[in-house]
Amino acid sequence: MARLSRDRLALLRATLASMGVAAPSAQVVPRRSDRERAPLSFAQERLFFLELYQPGTALHNDCMLVSIESALDPARLADALARIQERHEILRTSFELGPDGPEQRVHGSGPLPLRWADLRGENEAQELARALAYEDARAPFDLEQPGQWRVTCARLADDHWVIALTMHHILSDGASTGLFFDELAALYERPESELEPLAVQFGDYAAWERARLDERRAGDLASWWKDTLAGLAPSTWPGNGAKPSQRGAQVPLAFETSCVESLGRLARTAQATTNQLLLAVWTALLGTKSGASDLATGIASTLRQRPELRPLIGFFVQSLPLRVDLDGDPTFLELLGRVRAASLAALEHGDLPFDRIARAAGRAGGAEGGPALFTSFFSHMKDSIRAPALAGAKSAFEFVDTGVARFELSLVLHETREDMTGFLEYDLGLLAPAAAERLAGDYTRLLDAVLARPETRLSELRSLCARPGRGQRFRFPPRLRRASGE
Repeated sequence: MARLSRDRLALLRATLASMGVAAPSAQVVPRRSDRERAPLSFAQERLFFLELYQPGTALHNDCMLVSIESALDPARLADALARIQERHEILRTSFELGPDGPEQRVHGSGPLPLRWADLRGENEAQELARALAYEDARAPFDLEQPGQWRVTCARLADDHWVIALTMHHILSDGASTGLFFDELAALYERPESELEPLAVQFGDYAAWERARLDERRAGDLASWWKDTLAGLAPSTWPGNGAKPSQRGAQVPLAFETSCVESLGRLARTAQATTNQLLLAVWTALLGTKSGASDLATGIASTLRQRPELRPLIGFFVQSLPLRVDLDGDPTFLELLGRVRAASLAALEHGDLPFDRIARAAGRAGGAEGGPALFTSFFSHMKDSIRAPALAGAKSAFEFVDTGVARFELSLVLHETREDMTGFLEYDLGLLAPAAAERLAGDYTRLLDAVLARPETRLSELRSLCARPGRGQRFRFPPRLRRASGE
């Protein structure tokens, strides 16, 4: 996510305190009085209307596939899932048009959206399990029905399971997936235990978010975005089609431990975050491919600032346009400085709902931001997603290709202390698979180049993209077959 790390946020607060700038007073999210209904958050409302405009698609589905080498008890697993569903109202919520606009309606605990598949003895059981995950990922949800999520548990052997978790983006984000798997492991391992009670639910946050929007502050933010985005031209990419199709595919990415270590060292030296560094490489690649010296890409900003929101499953992500100037053939360190300044400014003014940012810029919005403001997107998560940690079990996860493209180009990365994985998602109407693989290879080579010599100029980075190959510390990630030792 595009946010300050905990250490850097603490440093910022200490610096401000030394300058006599006090921290803002705490704003506790209150519990709403109506426990059955709630308004949609601003981000949810945008997805709701996009879904009405394009019904019956999997455009906003997210799916994770987890491999667990352990002899699991199906009854305990189902009980843990039921307790998670009961714990989080958002997993029992439907979305509908009410008399005052779109609203959330919370339902009682119903049947689990769970299916079982016993694949023991089947040839290519791993691929059959993956096919079930693809089926889940590409099936649309009906927002008017409660429960925009589903789980498939496939048993490959007595001590080997594969679990696919699919969620509509209107009720979750990357951190939510990590929370879901953490709670699943905790409740499975200790069936008699109780998790820490949740202070609030997502519907409480949505009501609070709307109530706290100060129109005077919103007007100031709109003016800032209008000035910041003035004169921005839409980015174009060389592709094999006339227009985007929203049919998508992914190129999986994985980076070795040495790359993650080098990322951390350079980020510390440059007084930046790894998020900003990876985003700067993405910006350099976009500038190289589009030929533009003034471009915008979308970034993801977390809305989980309050401590009571951190244990909640929910859609706590705001999409923001990030405009960067690439003029003057800067060195990578200079470009990194521009990206850092632009991202910090965008985050500082990120309380304005995206639709109002688009209106302030005089642009219409499309899917998740639309081509008028940006056609590419960058998302970086750090230690957000973890496979369920069960005692004595080996586990691994992978992202599942949903077969759609929310943007023309997207780069999604997940960083841990050990490695970094992710994918490049692209629109099949614009890029052929071979071209997308070359693009992914170009990103990894640019990353290798700036880690080795951060003073490299943008023109030199462009020349690297004219040569075949990929980064030395990049590898195609193993499928779950290899991750589970088969």
